[in-house]
Amino acid sequence: MDAVFGQPETTCSASTVKLTHTIIPLDTLTSSIPYGAMIGSHVTPIDHAYLGLKSLELTDAARQNAPFVPVTSPAAGTVIEVSTLRAEGTTTVYRVVINHGCGVYTVYMVLDRLQAGVRRGTKLAAGQQFGSQRDHPLDFNVFSGGTWLTGFANPLSYAYGEAWKPYTADPTPFFTRELAAAYEKVMQRTQAPRWWKVDFDVRGAASGSWFLAGTAGYSGIPIASVKPNEWMQLGGIPGKNTYAYGHLALAPHWTTPSTWIASMGWFADEAGDADVQGLGQFAISLAGGLPTPDEVTVADGTVVYPLHSMETLTADGDPYQMDPTTTNSPFPVGYQAVPGPSKQGTMAVRVNADGSLTVEVIANPSGTFSGFTSAARTYTR
Repeated sequence: MDAVFGQPETTCSASTVKLTHTIIPLDTLTSSIPYGAMIGSHVTPIDHAYLGLKSLELTDAARQNAPFVPVTSPAAGTVIEVSTLRAEGTTTVYRVVINHGCGVYTVYMVLDRLQAGVRRGTKLAAGQQFGSQRDHPLDFNVFSGGTWLTGFANPLSYAYGEAWKPYTADPTPFFTRELAAAYEKVMQRTQAPRWWKVDFDVRGAASGSWFLAGTAGYSGIPIASVKPNEWMQLGGIPGKNTYAYGHLALAPHWTTPSTWIASMGWFADEAGDADVQGLGQFAISLAGGLPTPDEVTVADGTVVYPLHSMETLTADGDPYQMDPTTTNSPFPVGYQAVPGPSKQGTMAVRVNADGSLTVEVIANPSGTFSGFTSAARTYTR
C-alpha cells in the first residue's frame, strides 16, 4: 500500500491505527452513499463513500447563506497530496490524501475549501481542520495495507489508474465504537455491512467488473498503444469521451441487494455515453425466473436481460419524489431501487470457457435479441 502512494514502506500493523475524531461534525451529517455505488461514468463499483451534509437538504438558494462546516483529520497524519478537481464544470474543489502510518491512508475528494497553509508535507493532529464543506457530499475512503480484497478476479487490471483499489477498507474497524455507530447510522444501506463493498467478481460467472478486450484494464488505454517500459497515466483517450467507455459491471445495487444493476460505459455510443443521463446504469429485470449474474456460468449459454430504468422508493415502498429545488440532496436512508416500468434496452451475456464475457447490447426499448451479431463485444477481467 505504501508503494502505491509513493511512501516509505512501514512494518507496523494497520490495525494499530485508530480514527478517533469525526471527519465532519456529527450533527451536520445526513444520508450518505456507501461504497459500491455505480453512477454515471463511475461504471464499476465506486471505492469511496459520499458523506452527506444537512446543508445539501436546503434549497440551492438557502444553502448559499448556510455556513461551511469544518473537515478534520480523523487521526494524526501527514498530507501527502493536495490536488485540484473540477465540479459543475467551473468550480474548483480539492483532493487531499493523508498518510496515517502503518499503511493506512484516508482520501477526501470534492473538498469545497482547503484550509490556508495546508499543502503536501503538512502534519495534522487528530481533529485538526484541513478544509471546509457545504456545497457537495464529501468523498471519503480508507485504504489499508492490511486489506487485500479477494473479490477481484484480476487485480492487475487496476495497476494503471487505480492501483489502490484492492486495498479499499471498510472504515468501521478503524473508527472508535461511537464514531463507527454514528457513521453507520447515516449510511443509505441498512443491511450489514453498512459501508458495503466494491469487489463482486465471481470467477466463472458473469457478475462483477469487466473491461473491454484489448484495453489495459481500468485505464481504458488500448493495449496496442502501450509502449514497453512506459508508465501509463489515466486520462483522456483519443476518440473516446471517457476512459470508462470500456468498463462494464454487473453488480447488486448498493442499497437494494435484490436489484441487480447493469452499469456500462458504452450503451449506444462506443466512444462512451455513461455520463448521458439515463444511459450509464440500468436495473436488470429478472422477471420470468432469469438467473442473477452471479449464477450465470458457461453452462447457462446465452442469457438475455431486459434493461429498465430505475424506480426509487422510500424505505416503506412508496414512490420517492426528489425536491426539484435542491441540486445535491441525497436519497433518504433505506431507500429502495427497483426496475421501473420503462424498458430501455436489452443485454445478452454469455460466459465463455476462457473466462471472458461476450455481450451484445440492443439500445432500443423495442429491440429483441435473436443471436449474437457483429455488434457483440468481448470483455475480460
